[in-house]
Amino acid sequence: MDAEDELLTIGEVAKLDGITTKALRYYDAHGILKPAAVDPMTGYRYYTPDQMLDVDVMRIFISSGIPLESLEQYRFEDGSLDWRSVLAAAQSQVDERMRQLRYLQTTINDYAGELVRKAHSPADGVVRSDLLPTWLVSTDWPFDAPCNMKQYLRTMTDLRKAIREASAPHLLRRGILMDLERRQAFAFHQFAPSQHMLDVFHSGDRSRLICDYDFPGNTTVINPPGGPAESQVIERESLVECFNDGTAMALKLNPRDWPHVTMTEIWGSRTPDGSVRIRFTRHRCTPLYALQS
Repeated sequence: MDAEDELLTIGEVAKLDGITTKALRYYDAHGILKPAAVDPMTGYRYYTPDQMLDVDVMRIFISSGIPLESLEQYRFEDGSLDWRSVLAAAQSQVDERMRQLRYLQTTINDYAGELVRKAHSPADGVVRSDLLPTWLVSTDWPFDAPCNMKQYLRTMTDLRKAIREASAPHLLRRGILMDLERRQAFAFHQFAPSQHMLDVFHSGDRSRLICDYDFPGNTTVINPPGGPAESQVIERESLVECFNDGTAMALKLNPRDWPHVTMTEIWGSRTPDGSVRIRFTRHRCTPLYALQS
């Protein structure tokens, strides 16, 4: 069989591979995928069967989210493409997208869990439970001063930004933590720990707090280890009143019995009459702190 009999016209390649002739002409013009032969009389492009695999690689590269223009950085000195590097770049891009999707899944699951928690949180009474360990990024907060709502919201925005820029999965829970033993308070936002952080925690080593995320130097990472706790709902006309009354309740507790307290917003808690709710939780555990630098 003559080698020319195996050549595929640009139309045949487009039909066989589901790619447009316009795309193939673009690849040719930019040196991405040159045809094996060009008819000098008609200018018609012809491709060899093995070039169909090159087209598949192009599709993988584009699907990974990398713009075709960036292919120029993957050329050898003779102008040919370094396909190994092209695929490695596509793999790296896909790995990053998968990481982001896993983080998004963690966040979505946490929000869905809040709906379940809210459904099982009575408006009155105390709920006793064993809590899981949590990781919080925080900043200093007045220990026993009235809550300034604008300052609180600005702080939450800053903490959310810190989590996002550190590429950590952000979770729903946010609010104020009062360490009654140290007489310190922190505004916090919860994030999901890395697997390494979980491994260190479950190893039983509580001498230090490991954080794999690069948070700003003016923040503190807090790790309440979980355990026995009691929580109840505080419902008032405003979030400020909820936090102020929660602070007053916390200051009446014995630090030896309850080393720290958290007051967290409850998503979608505004009632038909306009009042809002927070979850007030007193914890028997003592948190670990790690000032970021």
